Amino acid sequence: MRKFNGGAILLALIVLFATGGPALAQTGEAHSKAVPAPPAYQASKEVTLEGTVYSVITKPTAGMLMGAHAILATPAGDVDAHLGNYAMKGANPLTLTPGERVQMVGVMSTRNGGRQVFLVRTVQAGSHTYTIRNKNGLLLRPATKPAQGGQHES
Repeated sequence: MRKFNGGAILLALIVLFATGGPALAQTGEAHSKAVPAPPAYQASKEVTLEGTVYSVITKPTAGMLMGAHAILATPAGDVDAHLGNYAMKGANPLTLTPGERVQMVGVMSTRNGGRQVFLVRTVQAGSHTYTIRNKNGLLLRPATKPAQGGQHES
């Protein structure tokens, strides 16, 4: 008794597939690849790393967080330390040279694909302490450093 209109069914299928349909809504793949989640900074997980600057990267490559990075050689292996967009700019820029011994406080974060990056909050280089992020992990602009003496800013 019922007649199906083939055109209406075809139109419904086209609309369903053109909008992504339920398959994309369930997996979320279309959105998770377009906008990666920002790294999480949990102050309760802060650690202090000591090591030698292996290299400084001011123009990150694909897959790296935007901003400057220092590759730090530590006893446990090399660490990608993210310094952000402002640490090496401004009136009192952070300057790091390969071979320099530094101490960094921050949180290790795992990015998409399992890549680990150390989100630096402070850097002790020589007699100076540079504050890169606040206690909530938000980048400061520009990076600040106290007067001579290297006291840690709160």
